[in-house]
Amino acid sequence: MTSETNILDEPINAGPAAPRSRTARRFAAVLMAGGLIMAACGSDEPAEQAATTAAPTTTEAAMEDDAMESGDMLGAFGPACGAVPADGEGSFAGMADDTAATAASNNPLLSTLVTAVVEADLVDTLNSDGPFTIFAPTNDAFAAIPEDILAAVLADKDLLTSVLTYHVVGGDMDAAALGGSTQATVEGGELSFGADGTAVNDANVICSDVPVANGTVHIVDQVLLPQVALDAIAALTGEGAMEDGDAMADGEIMPTGAACSAVPTDGEGSFAGMADDTAATAASNNPVLSTLVTAVVEADLVDTLNSDGPFTIFAPTNDAFAAIPADQLDAVLADKDLLTSVLTFHVVAGDKLSSADLLEAGTVTTVNGAELTFAADGEAVSVNGSAITVCQDVPTANATVHIIDSVLLPG
Repeated sequence: MTSETNILDEPINAGPAAPRSRTARRFAAVLMAGGLIMAACGSDEPAEQAATTAAPTTTEAAMEDDAMESGDMLGAFGPACGAVPADGEGSFAGMADDTAATAASNNPLLSTLVTAVVEADLVDTLNSDGPFTIFAPTNDAFAAIPEDILAAVLADKDLLTSVLTYHVVGGDMDAAALGGSTQATVEGGELSFGADGTAVNDANVICSDVPVANGTVHIVDQVLLPQVALDAIAALTGEGAMEDGDAMADGEIMPTGAACSAVPTDGEGSFAGMADDTAATAASNNPVLSTLVTAVVEADLVDTLNSDGPFTIFAPTNDAFAAIPADQLDAVLADKDLLTSVLTFHVVAGDKLSSADLLEAGTVTTVNGAELTFAADGEAVSVNGSAITVCQDVPTANATVHIIDSVLLPG
């Protein structure tokens, strides 16, 4: 590694670093699975034991769990905070008593990250005095990474160290302090933050302000990649050097959003699985969209949505349908013409439109014949002012799907 390697010989400098002029995004979830996340960190357990720790998937229900009061969470907030254990060493109270690497190793939401930190010999560093601000991708943020890329990153200690230290900033900063700023990482690159501190580069902070004994952890829904990692991946895949904002190798944009971690990490319902299937089939394999699939079957639209397309589809989650009173939902499902009108209001024919395309267009006409309008809502997209994309830019074989938090109603 270059001079950055020397930083590991001693505890990381806790003072704030001067901003630098580079950010790295791309391939965000498509990379380095194990490597990424320092916060997911190291544990004092042997590497073999740490690697076998169970890594439960964050479910949609857990992400939206608001049962915990902010006081119970010691100031932590965000849609995935409900997935953190309610008690024990992996709870908010338990992590507050431990330094960063130990705290993360006790939390099943971050268990996969332990292997990477152990491999990079960063356990002692992240358990030192600090203070640190750490951005910790969930297990789901990297579990679907291609095995060959993951293996290559884990086998290259210098590259792995660069990725992990790109998730660490010197000093102890909460979301309010990060908001609107650019911060230099221990790796040497920069991280840029949204106005309220709950977005970093292209990732969303899904549980902010988690206290640990030597700093603050912010749990994120994507892996953050420094330029050195992007270049290394380009070499591994045989592509040219990648820059911020580049598309994936297959021409698709990487899915982003707070609910992306509710998508299965493997199998036909995962992002990789859905990318190989046409839209209706892809949705049928994804438990997050089971109510939508029921509606599509009732309306006899399966063959239509599995046709060549291309389409842009806005897919309400199960929770979006659950928000409709049961008697009203039953009435719509029983009226095929009305149901078809509602479902086709969620489909645009003729193109696969990314979230950026939607914002540029401003308005599009649906298969229903009515229009949808779009506006930026932080890192998400507002649709008709009534729905928000919670996992956008999901590729399927014949469509780009944007998972939304509300059912869109025509007229």
